[in-house]
Amino acid sequence: MSSPDQDAVQSYLDDLLAESATPVALQDQVQFLEAIKRQQLQALLDRPPPVVLEPAPVQVPVAAPPMAKPTEPEPPQVEVEAVSPLLQWCDNGRPVWAQQKFDALLFRVAGLNLAVPLIALGQIHRLTDELTPIFGQADWFMGLQPTSAGRIRVVNTALFVMPERYDPAFVQSARYVVTIDGLDWGLAVDQVEQPARLSPEDVTWRSERGKRPWLAGTVKTAMCALLDLPQMGRILQSHDRKRAGTAR
Repeated sequence: MSSPDQDAVQSYLDDLLAESATPVALQDQVQFLEAIKRQQLQALLDRPPPVVLEPAPVQVPVAAPPMAKPTEPEPPQVEVEAVSPLLQWCDNGRPVWAQQKFDALLFRVAGLNLAVPLIALGQIHRLTDELTPIFGQADWFMGLQPTSAGRIRVVNTALFVMPERYDPAFVQSARYVVTIDGLDWGLAVDQVEQPARLSPEDVTWRSERGKRPWLAGTVKTAMCALLDLPQMGRILQSHDRKRAGTAR
């Protein structure tokens, strides 16, 4: 018999769903990248958190600046968004990374099981007290997290994914940051589990993705929401561009 908490989570997953053929060469590329990501993730889970040492300051003599030569003004730079092939969804209603069995990283956020495709995963870092808030950001922006790979912008995953059920206690319970491959954005999570091998048939894929485009579907056997991590990264990048445009 299911518990009331399980029934509540199952009902929430059902509500999310209610709202809302790959070329061979590309599929081979997806499988190859997925294998690499699986090895990288295991290495991250097996090793202790890195110790970051601050470099000693270096005194640099100040020289007089050279006389600048007059130059012609450069033409304005046009920013072109790089579109990842992992953003593609195929005619069968599945993303390109889920045309065959795929690996997913499982984690917990405020009592909800979530999963992300391993192929779109960056790194896993411990969430520390060095998190720095920044004025003027969205309410789901927790702050900047310094790491050995640079600063990460941390998303309050509980508030971003399920604002109607948000509990402020999540800020204290979050322990890790799961980053998106190729981006300086990361999702704060409570607990990280081992990867799981999923079949496309295990997932109830969303047919309409207008309201929550970051939700790929649900794995009902695991009572787990499957996040479209590449699409979530695109949303966060779009948020950055809009905020930068407003600040000008």
